[in-house]
Amino acid sequence: MPIETFTLSNGLRIVCESMPSARSVAVGVYIGTGSRDERSSEYGVSHFIEHILFKGTLRRDALDIVREIEGRGGYINAETDKEYTAFYVRVLPEDLSVALDVLSDMLLSPRLEPEDIEREKRVVLEELRELMDYPEEYVYDLFAQTLWSRHPLAHPVIGTEPTILALHRSHLLWVMSQRYTAPNTVVSAAGLVDAKQLVPMVERYFASMPAAQPSTKLRPARAAARQRLLRHPTQQVHFCMGTAAYNLYDDRKYTVAVLDTLLGGNMSSRLFQEVREKRGLVYHIGTSAIAYREGGYFAVHANCNPDNYRQVLEVTREQLRRVCEGDLSEEEVQRARHQLRGSLLMSTESVNGRMSANARSVLFHGRVITVDEIIEKLEAVDVGNVVAVAREMFGDGKMALAAIGSLPKGGVKEDEPL
Repeated sequence: MPIETFTLSNGLRIVCESMPSARSVAVGVYIGTGSRDERSSEYGVSHFIEHILFKGTLRRDALDIVREIEGRGGYINAETDKEYTAFYVRVLPEDLSVALDVLSDMLLSPRLEPEDIEREKRVVLEELRELMDYPEEYVYDLFAQTLWSRHPLAHPVIGTEPTILALHRSHLLWVMSQRYTAPNTVVSAAGLVDAKQLVPMVERYFASMPAAQPSTKLRPARAAARQRLLRHPTQQVHFCMGTAAYNLYDDRKYTVAVLDTLLGGNMSSRLFQEVREKRGLVYHIGTSAIAYREGGYFAVHANCNPDNYRQVLEVTREQLRRVCEGDLSEEEVQRARHQLRGSLLMSTESVNGRMSANARSVLFHGRVITVDEIIEKLEAVDVGNVVAVAREMFGDGKMALAAIGSLPKGGVKEDEPL
């Protein structure tokens, strides 16, 4: 079925993907603002707004919001990223109007009571403390801060304790008036839904959303080969080691995806086989390839016994060097391409996955980039492409490193090349 897009008179964009075999519909509101838009005095404000909008509207209290969806067998949630904030619901098709009513009520008529704000600050601080207790998650924030330093992409999504405590109602209202605007918003639906049904509903509930254009100034993210080693009383060392990759608009990101898959994307990948299966040095090791509008990164992440920490780094660097030197077969690249193709095609069976992918595509590219287009780009990647990109990313041997845990004495010397 075709994916259809529409734009309301206030600038809000709608994307609808009808999936006749589905039994439900997922609908989400995606706003093009996240932690990269925050000033140092307001770190965490985007994430906090995501939380506080669930605390009540002029027509519903917090319990009403979730009860209206969950009482129909549905699901409601939200998320904040570096470049967007999303609120989404999954319901039966006959409850789509209710879902849009609830979402628009949260976004356009939030109560923002001072006592709710103060109470939610305590909740978010508990979430922050929980994150600090999970070094395998916190190390990603630490890595972004290490790699990008003062660039907005280094901002922690959850914020910091001082900035969270400093938030107040007038500040939340100002941020929403500037960033929660129709031209900066996409409403996406996928599942058992058609556009003739969806568009009038969205227009009914979101027509009053402000039409102001947000002002976002983008600048390239410049990376550096810094280190940040945080000692923490854990049984393992958790680390991320990586370097700058390509932005969201650079087609080389497809080559990076292939490299990511063959190096650390699954149990048949090089690093998993070499570091875990052959040497038994880790339980977990993998890679991540992330692309934002201003830049991206490629990182290896693992956790290991402190006694094995240096050896895991050395084996990892050796695997990266081997790819740079061309130690790569067409069969290996083809296998990675096939794995990516299969994963993408299977993702199309999820109404939530399709809704989210379409929303982010329209939000950042102005159109839906289809799975078939992505597969075509991936199929064009060959050994030469992968080696060239690996040399560009890893060729000088300099990489950023973030590590948390019971680091061995001496760790990695500050002047030791990575």
